[in-house]
Amino acid sequence: MNDESKFYQRAEAWLERLLELNPVAATQLGDHRWDDRLGDQSLEALEAENEEIKAALAEFRSMDPSEFTLDGRIDHILVTHIFDSFVRSYEKIQGHRRSPGGYLEEVLGGVFSLIIRDFAPLPDRLRSALGRVREAPRVLKEAQANLIPERVPRVWAEVALEQAKQAPGLFVGLLPAMAAEAAPELQQDLAEAGQQAAQAIQEYADFLENEVLPRAAGDFAVGKDLFDEILREVHMVDYDADQLLKTGWEQFHQTKAQMETVAREIDPNRSVEDLLEEAKADHPTAEGLLEAYEQAMAEARQYVIDHQIATIPEGETLRIIETPTYLRPLIPYAAYMPPGILEEKQEGIFLVTPVDPNAPPEVQEQKLKGHSWSKLPITALHEAYPGHHLQLVWANRQKTIPRRMGSFISTLFIEGWAFYCEELMEQLGFIAEPIQRLSRLSDQLWRAARIILDVSLHTRGMSVDEAVDFLVKECKLEPTNALAEVRRYTQSPTQPQSYLMGKLAILELVDEFKRANPGISLQELHDSILGCGSLPPRLMRLRLLGK
Repeated sequence: MNDESKFYQRAEAWLERLLELNPVAATQLGDHRWDDRLGDQSLEALEAENEEIKAALAEFRSMDPSEFTLDGRIDHILVTHIFDSFVRSYEKIQGHRRSPGGYLEEVLGGVFSLIIRDFAPLPDRLRSALGRVREAPRVLKEAQANLIPERVPRVWAEVALEQAKQAPGLFVGLLPAMAAEAAPELQQDLAEAGQQAAQAIQEYADFLENEVLPRAAGDFAVGKDLFDEILREVHMVDYDADQLLKTGWEQFHQTKAQMETVAREIDPNRSVEDLLEEAKADHPTAEGLLEAYEQAMAEARQYVIDHQIATIPEGETLRIIETPTYLRPLIPYAAYMPPGILEEKQEGIFLVTPVDPNAPPEVQEQKLKGHSWSKLPITALHEAYPGHHLQLVWANRQKTIPRRMGSFISTLFIEGWAFYCEELMEQLGFIAEPIQRLSRLSDQLWRAARIILDVSLHTRGMSVDEAVDFLVKECKLEPTNALAEVRRYTQSPTQPQSYLMGKLAILELVDEFKRANPGISLQELHDSILGCGSLPPRLMRLRLLGK
């Protein structure tokens, strides 16, 4: 066995070990051997896992990839950076000590991932879910033992408490009801285990409300040194927080100027704000929301085919469903869940957050404004075709497991690609109406704001309230949606910058690749890029251009 073959063998062995230790992640990635288990969240188990990951990192760093093929060298860089990021997250961010929501995600996401994906007969999946429901009280007890209330950021505690309060319905309502229809022999067991899980979640909510929130004094901000380290080591870019903030403001002002130009084209006597506000009022009904997205995504897919924008892999599918209740505090509009990298059935799932029928009419209207007809096609192409779904299905077809793991590290290409597709589809005529173009630019303004807020929240002392005010005032987001956005930014340093910065990196790469390959068709260009997998742009440039 040569050194490159040994590297791939060891990389796959380590991935398998990590999946065994993290059964929920295994389910989400498409390995179903441990579907009836939740991970051991005790401090001793987490410490031991971190030591194993450090041993893996040392092993990969000890290898000499100089004689590997180009793809082998790229995969080696990818794997070492992924394992390094796991260690950094555990030792420097320390979510196991500071993030109460992480434990809820283990419990709720662990069950939800079994019932939402159609990878096996429903009775089999419900049987696995029963195993996880029974383990929920253990995980939540481990959470209470691990968390240090004084180190928990208040905003993280607030989000986790909201999620916990909405979670019991999954266990006492949804699962027994599904069993009654699909697996009656499991109904009583699921009902009994569900009651115990719901009680454990209620106790966890009480713990958050009475023990954590009054003492929560942790800082969500990672600080400039760690922020710059993540930019450098995870996204593999050469800019730091200061340069990033400068770029964010430049893009913000440029986009504002472009919006003024388009607004004058629509009506020279009306402001950008008036035109967008009027457009927001034109939206589907609450009852017709899912159908509107289904139609928009079907149209986007056909446009990709008709205009030969990129090849759509055989066998992919996309299902559109309502966002589960416990995720609604974090997903104000909609979100995409990709198929697992190991899953045979490549089915993406698009979540649409419904409007609460019990909310006051003005609150319902506020939510529906986030789904206006002017923005629906933009969301459809961003999340589905030729955006996230198409790109990630391509990535999951990569021959090597390390290359499929590209999404484990940087979101720079993944988010950048979907955002690049918005302007591309405008240039190709899918986004044609001036009000749609103005809406696309308003989304770009929001992505520029994400750069500004990402840096400001984590390195400049900006508060949650200040960030929310910025999104409401400068980007005209509805206050409840702005709050959900900012809460997410606090938990994911450098991720919010990846949309617009990723797009800029892709535009640069596209220009270079066209110059190196004159006369290349649009489909060949995009297939070449998509064929690299979810690599950070620096590694993609190396793969496509050898530099």
